[in-house]
Amino acid sequence: MRVRGRLTGAGLAIAAAAVLSGLGATAASAQPADAIGTKAEAANVPVHVTTPAYIRSAPQTTGAVWGTVQFGDNWDAICFTEGGDASLNGRTSDIWVQLDQWGPSNGFVTELALQNGHAGLRPC
Repeated sequence: MRVRGRLTGAGLAIAAAAVLSGLGATAASAQPADAIGTKAEAANVPVHVTTPAYIRSAPQTTGAVWGTVQFGDNWDAICFTEGGDASLNGRTSDIWVQLDQWGPSNGFVTELALQNGHAGLRPC
């Protein structure tokens, strides 16, 4: 909505009310962008690590390495997505699992490092 001229006092209040009433249905049903993929929004699924692997910033082997998962670790996973091919112990997959690291950003690990791959997880 484009308003020309200058609004003051009551005119400004009426214009603001009109804009807000038009957004009411959208704002009530929309999720805040920063809540998507967070601990509060995610239905986490426990995953068990069977092979050490890198935790990456993106679902591909060129993503920055943020850490590692180790044999025997248990993590909470958020979802899975397709990405670049990863190879581990003679197997290859393009499916990556997003881990909930309880921090500002969640990393990705190849499903090949997990006992049940991406079973039970929703797509990202």
